[in-house]
Amino acid sequence: MEPEKPNNLHDALHLFTYRENWTSRDRRSVTLRSITSKDKRIEKELIDGLSIQSSHYRFFHVLKEATEEMVNQFCDIDYKNEIAIIAEYNSNDRKRNVGVVRLFIDPSLQTGEFAILVADTFQNSGLGTKFMETLIDIGRERGLKSIYGTVLADNESMLALVKEFGFNIGANSGGEIRIDRQL
Repeated sequence: MEPEKPNNLHDALHLFTYRENWTSRDRRSVTLRSITSKDKRIEKELIDGLSIQSSHYRFFHVLKEATEEMVNQFCDIDYKNEIAIIAEYNSNDRKRNVGVVRLFIDPSLQTGEFAILVADTFQNSGLGTKFMETLIDIGRERGLKSIYGTVLADNESMLALVKEFGFNIGANSGGEIRIDRQL
């Protein structure tokens, strides 16, 4: 993913601004880009539109509706300590967020915790794979030594994805599995 030149002071404050065009397996065009505070509406719509299963897999409980505080936290981020890339999809002249990958950088600057969310309508489209590639590239660019995450033990599609990317799969601890990968 190529860094984008900042358009304004707000964007210039971000350490990383990304933009990349990508095409899904079923030929839908998506723009991967840094999340901004202007994305609150589409971030809320993404979260509120998740199926029970997708919500459970991402948040480890069923989230019926994203609160304003949550949406603010997800969109108003400090790019020094966190990276968030959304997948913007335009359908019928309406902009939608169909996924997000986040990387929370540990204060040691050696490792980072990640989370991936893909809208139900984009699952099995290759977006999760694209997000994982992007995540690994960003981690390397930031000089991280490793990345890790937590996956619910019954989230078979995520576990299959991380196995493809060479993650170490930890033991099942209360239904949760820690995964990690050296960069």
